[in-house]
Amino acid sequence: MNKAFSATTLALVLAASATAALAQEARPRIELPRMKIDLGKIFEAKEYDYVFPVLNRGNADLVISEVKPGCGCTAATFDRVIPPGGEGKIRLLVEGDRVHGTFEKSAQVLTNDPDHAQMTLAVAGTEVPYVNVVPEGTVYLHGRYGEKIEKSITLSSNEEKLPFEITNLSSNIDDKITYKLTPGPAKGQYTVLVSKKADLPIQSSYGSLFIASNSPNAKETVLQVHVMTKGDITASPTLLNFGQVKFGDTKAAGAAMTKPITVSKTTGPFKIKQVTSNNPSFTAEVVPVAGGQKYQIQVKFTPPVKKRPNQNENAELTILTDDAREPSIRVQVVARSL
Repeated sequence: MNKAFSATTLALVLAASATAALAQEARPRIELPRMKIDLGKIFEAKEYDYVFPVLNRGNADLVISEVKPGCGCTAATFDRVIPPGGEGKIRLLVEGDRVHGTFEKSAQVLTNDPDHAQMTLAVAGTEVPYVNVVPEGTVYLHGRYGEKIEKSITLSSNEEKLPFEITNLSSNIDDKITYKLTPGPAKGQYTVLVSKKADLPIQSSYGSLFIASNSPNAKETVLQVHVMTKGDITASPTLLNFGQVKFGDTKAAGAAMTKPITVSKTTGPFKIKQVTSNNPSFTAEVVPVAGGQKYQIQVKFTPPVKKRPNQNENAELTILTDDAREPSIRVQVVARSL
């Protein structure tokens, strides 16, 4: 009786152990043949993508719960469940307009594989434009009234078999710039000389230069142009910060304090006629410093009664002058409560 009971018990124990062992062995196992792909040198495109194969070498369903790109320029699509012995895919897509030059974009892969709960995939490459622009980026034409400001840009093609030609040059700011196209020192190379019109008033504006070519892949290249005519009158600082100040209590305003702004002109004399403030907590007094070419503005801040935590006081000072081209200069002022 005891022997039979012992044998039965042993059999049950062994069966339970075998079942537990099988259950324990039933698990997914992810395998990624490639975790990073370098696309090498690639011509600029709307998007760059790569499909990563995902293998399940385990004996239970592999579940990909999430693929989290490292930045907003990358998107991911993927197969969520991959059966044992099966193959799925993860696709990473990088927006071409949001990468420049050499790039590497990654994404974290989250799975139910206990040994590889988190893995990282990456797509890398070096974006090459069809039309090469040197120097690249925005064309800045900054200078004072009457000053000659010009920039030279070299254009060529990265398409080796194309007999590159620029067919047209235009802009949407012809009232602010001039431009001239000439052949460069090498065949298929061009130089564009862009100049700011010297008599522009004090202003800052953006525009575009449109370069048409015979490339079927880059029929038009657009360059951003920033044109700025700087004044002869400068204020320093242009943002006057009183920092953290003890504001007043319910009975009285806080203790007044003063900070200076220096206003000067590089050529010829000028006068400051008046300084106004759009906040009564800030007042200003003009003190001449050097022969009609430099002034110091003493800005006084009288802290108001504190009505709320983290209270800020801001103002814009308008400095009125007798200069015909620069009749007013503006300075921002700020103070924060303790």
